[in-house]
Amino acid sequence: MKLAFILFFACLTSLALSQRISVKGNSFIVDGKRIWISGANTPWKNWNDFGMSYEDSWWRAQFKGLHDAHVNATRVWISCNGQNTSPGISPDGRVSRPTAQFFADLDKLFAAAKEEHLYLMLALISFDHTKAGNANADAWRKMQSTASGRESFVANYVVPLVKRYGANPYFWAIDVGNELDWHWDNQGMKQDDTLDLIARVANAVHAQSKVLVCQGLGTATKYMNAKKGVNLFSDASLGSFQRGAKVDFYDTHYYDWTRQWFGSPFENTPADYGIDEKPCIVGEAPAKGSGGLSIADDYRQAFLHGWQGIMPWTSNGVDDNGGLADMAPGAAWFYRAHPELLAP
Repeated sequence: MKLAFILFFACLTSLALSQRISVKGNSFIVDGKRIWISGANTPWKNWNDFGMSYEDSWWRAQFKGLHDAHVNATRVWISCNGQNTSPGISPDGRVSRPTAQFFADLDKLFAAAKEEHLYLMLALISFDHTKAGNANADAWRKMQSTASGRESFVANYVVPLVKRYGANPYFWAIDVGNELDWHWDNQGMKQDDTLDLIARVANAVHAQSKVLVCQGLGTATKYMNAKKGVNLFSDASLGSFQRGAKVDFYDTHYYDWTRQWFGSPFENTPADYGIDEKPCIVGEAPAKGSGGLSIADDYRQAFLHGWQGIMPWTSNGVDDNGGLADMAPGAAWFYRAHPELLAP
């Protein structure tokens, strides 16, 4: 009986490992075969959903719609601006563990993802946490401005999250925070503090799990262009803050306003930016298409230019960039052209 249990557990472990996305060179791999991220963003339904206003039936319907449209991954913001109790934060910037309800809601999200075979990228926070007008902005700024605050973020938020879900193969990746480059670009915060936070999160996640780590950039490749002598998210850069820290892949966001300064991923390859040593994705781009291109053209150009995925903003139409109906032709093109890369 004991041997049977051991064999059963070993089979479950092997199955979980075979479903998990990993990295090999500059590609994503599942069970030894390449996978391309034909993804989406489903950032929120009610804003700060988890622990406050999560609607399981809505998320299940949304995930089924993504699956039926041949989407294999989506990105969810699990804390939108820090004005709730999950995770909590004290006035001096110390982060406290999320509530039981927060984790109960996430349990349901992961169950829905498993049911629809959808890989999840979870964005832990956003630049909205420290944005002027946010009632808790000062507290979140203090968190990032001190080593003890950053450590409380890791110990009381990141580690419990990864310990609870890290073994789940549908937990594909953590995006440390939505477009945290705005912290120093227009919020007057110290760049080094944010980079140290990212490095601490990456080390904690890697120590606890096989979940991948990235940092999505709002300013496209402004801070991730080795050809111009800057890559704040290289192993050497993050390792200078915390030994061994690294992101597993590069994640750039693209909207047409950035093209005049940083180019477009639909016209340039990762090699053009000198970042092709790791997988590179377009983690946000308009669901309606961009730069005069249709959304199907965006998918085609991203694939041809060596990007390892695209995740249109958004599946549920949170703004005027479009929704699932707009992005569906792109996902359909990829399904017809490269079905073997969608779900190996």
